[in-house]
Amino acid sequence: MKIHSMKINHIEKPMGYLYKTITASYIVDCEKGKYQEAAQILVSDSKEFHNILFDSGRSREVLGVGTRIDFPLEPRRRYYWKVKVWNDLGECEESDSSWFETGLMEQGFQGSCISPDLDETVQPVFVKEFFLEEKIDQARLYLTCLGVYEAFLNGKRIGDEILAPGITVYNHYVQYQTYDVTSLLVVGTNRLEISAGNGWYKGLYGYRQNDNYRKGKSFELLADLYVNDELKICSDLTWKIKKNRIMFSDMYDGEIQDTTLKDTEEYPVKLGKLDKTVVKDRLGLPIRVKERIQPVAVLQTPNGETVLDMGQNMVGWVAFTCREKAGSKVSLEHGEVLQNGCFYNGNYRTAKARFDYISNGIEEEVRPRLCFFGFRYVRLTGFTEVHLADFKGEVVYTDLERTGYMRTGNSRINQLISNILWSQKGNFLDIPTDCPQRDEKMGWTGDAQMFAGTAALNMDCYGFFRKYLNDISLEQIDTGGLVPQIVPSVGRNERTSAAWGDAALIIPWTLYRYYGDASILEEQYESMKAWITYIDKQNEEHKTNPDLWQNGFHYGDWLALDGGYYHMPTGGTDVYYISSAYFYYSTVILKETAQILGKQEDFRIYQEKADRIRNAIIKEFFTGNGKLSIDTQSAYIVAVVFGIVKEQEQLETIKDQFLLRFRKDGYRLKTGFVGTPFIMKMLSVCNRSDLAFQLLLNEEYPGWLYPVKLGATTMWERWDALNPDGSMSDSGMNSLNHYVNGSVQEWMYCHMAGIEPVNEQNGGAGFKQVLIHPHIHPEIKWMDTNLQTSAGRYSIYWEIDEEEKLLLRCQIPFDAKAQIVLPSPVGEVIINGEKCDYQPGDAICADAGRWQFEYQLSKDYRPYYSLEDSVKELVKNPQVREYLYEKAPMLVYTDKADIQNMTLKEMSKLPFFLGIGTRLGLDQAVLEEMEQYISRIPK
Repeated sequence: MKIHSMKINHIEKPMGYLYKTITASYIVDCEKGKYQEAAQILVSDSKEFHNILFDSGRSREVLGVGTRIDFPLEPRRRYYWKVKVWNDLGECEESDSSWFETGLMEQGFQGSCISPDLDETVQPVFVKEFFLEEKIDQARLYLTCLGVYEAFLNGKRIGDEILAPGITVYNHYVQYQTYDVTSLLVVGTNRLEISAGNGWYKGLYGYRQNDNYRKGKSFELLADLYVNDELKICSDLTWKIKKNRIMFSDMYDGEIQDTTLKDTEEYPVKLGKLDKTVVKDRLGLPIRVKERIQPVAVLQTPNGETVLDMGQNMVGWVAFTCREKAGSKVSLEHGEVLQNGCFYNGNYRTAKARFDYISNGIEEEVRPRLCFFGFRYVRLTGFTEVHLADFKGEVVYTDLERTGYMRTGNSRINQLISNILWSQKGNFLDIPTDCPQRDEKMGWTGDAQMFAGTAALNMDCYGFFRKYLNDISLEQIDTGGLVPQIVPSVGRNERTSAAWGDAALIIPWTLYRYYGDASILEEQYESMKAWITYIDKQNEEHKTNPDLWQNGFHYGDWLALDGGYYHMPTGGTDVYYISSAYFYYSTVILKETAQILGKQEDFRIYQEKADRIRNAIIKEFFTGNGKLSIDTQSAYIVAVVFGIVKEQEQLETIKDQFLLRFRKDGYRLKTGFVGTPFIMKMLSVCNRSDLAFQLLLNEEYPGWLYPVKLGATTMWERWDALNPDGSMSDSGMNSLNHYVNGSVQEWMYCHMAGIEPVNEQNGGAGFKQVLIHPHIHPEIKWMDTNLQTSAGRYSIYWEIDEEEKLLLRCQIPFDAKAQIVLPSPVGEVIINGEKCDYQPGDAICADAGRWQFEYQLSKDYRPYYSLEDSVKELVKNPQVREYLYEKAPMLVYTDKADIQNMTLKEMSKLPFFLGIGTRLGLDQAVLEEMEQYISRIPK
């Protein structure tokens, strides 16, 4: 056995974090054993484990996906922990020790908050010189500085974290960082410098209509340095300021560096305004330069511009070697797309997105330091010569471990997978943002909850979302439970909407399902309740039905294509139906959460409340015979996926309604932010994976592969962000790096690869128990998926060979269980080299280890044409088109008309056609003959 991936609160060796609760997790690899018999966790304050502070004892309750460890913590203390595991074969293995370290905790800072005693527009460098006499055995610097900062000790940069301390709900919570500076200190004189920029706290960041939020804010610094466990220096009025060579920095407009600046004068500081009581141990993971990429070309545009093409829409900046003479200025302007072959960034709106650098004549590598950009193309001006090798892109995002890897035999699907991942990277920068380039870069709650499932599978996002959920909780303190549409709300916390505010419940529930740690539910429980209580209060104030949500503003099915008008982005689904459906869905989540946390009275209360809401929705929005009265794709999706419709007969009715609507819409999606994340799941629930794959593989607008066909390298905000000729469809709200529509990858994990957690209420969360049921398709050819979960690594590979045989390989991690359902088998199945009888649809109980299945596929594994398809779909195939137009010549007159969204069966019942004047002659015998012919033709 090998024990690895030891984490505290899903972080390896966390230092200076806020430990609301403490969860220890680990992963075991074991060749022979199948499951964990028992385990034991020990915690000590010494490497040798002389003094045991926590001992779980040998217990079946200790689980690798997460075990709570509770004991009193002390500030500025490192704790060591290890785990011992017994398996089913009686073998025992003990891990190496790991550690976690506390920060200042409630002790807080000894220093005072200080600010520059200079004009507020001056970007400062805080300076402190100090002398150390004794040998340095251990040193910790506790530091924060608003807006953002980078720190240097004796000329060397402290750590590799950037844009610290990040963005939070500043009036309630400012993070500080803990640095191990032991190796940077010297006996004698030391010099500490902290360079500050506006960041998210100051400058232009925030709502464009909210200038008052940005007024009166100063740079604020707070620091304590402990050496050999003694406080040596802290921020006070003895510190000095010097002017920064970073003359200007802003999250929207960019940065100006002037390295010719000669001002070495030091200026005084003054006491700052920051309340020390809101400065607390960090929750957010560090932001780092995570990747470096080389540009692919230097372009000369028709306008005479020199433009760098990175080959990838990315977030971060370009670093370059500057060889210009002293006093020369070079500029880099950023854009996502070319227009008519020329540089363009009109969709950035007011954001200048520009980096200016004034050279001191010394050849050196240059980069922005206190801002970031979203871009693929960079317009270069002021350069004497441009050499491709002098430039590199430094990709910046939160330090998240990638956990999901997925490849297929379809190159455009692979590009889609890459686009989704790059949009996650670019928008997971301390908070989940809507877009990383224009004058926004904000933490829209709706976008975050809609993408949370895909995000949690692609990367280990537990710590990232934990911090964001904490921000949501803090916002609710001031709003009476309302969850702002943007968190942190940057000065405007009064606006919310269904689906956006429901992030307070959906995100923690998603984290629990995929990571198996109920601590997040415990930490967020009051926040979750507060959102439901807020809706109740709104109903009370507006005197509306208490079991629906039919008041206030809502975004509805945002950016849906069935609204009827381009400027009606809320879509065609009744917004109060959507808000009431989310009211129900979140109440169900709250009920389930109460049960998991052992809050039985709350469970009863919210169970009854959920039942009342569901009954009210059915009464208000469904007809007497069980049909849904709102005829949109998203309306049907919500009814089924949220569990509003439960009875089997009514469920079949709604599924039929949805499929009819989908066919009338030409098998194209019309959904917006609410429906799109679930439309593929809905098609699978309807047992129409053939239509799901048809939708996924569609390369025309609207569809996931339309941007891919046009060369996209990230996800778009709008399906038609670019026209087929590559021109921008709109510049007002048109991001080319916007992850919401990437939510489709959750379906790809759960259905194409076929893995999803089951039995979450009874130990299955965190992929301890899974269903593996791949949905295969000939145009995908093969699929290779590796998923590192809290329970260990799953590997699923399937391939269809030329003889239409399937090879399926699965690897199940130690101490996990799977139910494996084989797709479309016929005849005997070879399981791990042995012939076995297998009944289609049966679940094979699989424990840890490698499993291989080989068998002949049945005919129905691939989709064939049928009379259930619309005529428009049928005639796309030249062979079917020729046959049908010959068999029923009058069909020619309907070619490309909307009436072809009907099926042949439906057309056969029409008495006549306007403008044609006769029946098609499609009697039952003719229809049966057609069915027999077309059902042999694969799609």
